[in-house]
Amino acid sequence: MAGTLDEYKRLFREATISDQMKLFQLHIGIYLVVNIVWIALNMMGTITIYPSLAMYYSPVGWGILVIVHYWFYVRGAEKLCVLREETVESKMR
Repeated sequence: MAGTLDEYKRLFREATISDQMKLFQLHIGIYLVVNIVWIALNMMGTITIYPSLAMYYSPVGWGILVIVHYWFYVRGAEKLCVLREETVESKMR
């Protein structure tokens, strides 16, 4: 089962991208559950926050971080792999 180094790199990149997508989907799931509960509790009056628009700060802020997560770790997963490969290869020289 000997393969070339390029084949290994390709398979490693595919696995990394797949893992990052799974982590992102988990992040989206947790984000949705927590924020739906958060907004529901606020709407029912269980939690009172003043000013009333402040209840949206957390979902909006966290939503921005979810976008950042996607942008750098899912969309940019292959670039991260290439950067890691270059770092390792430079240390080997």
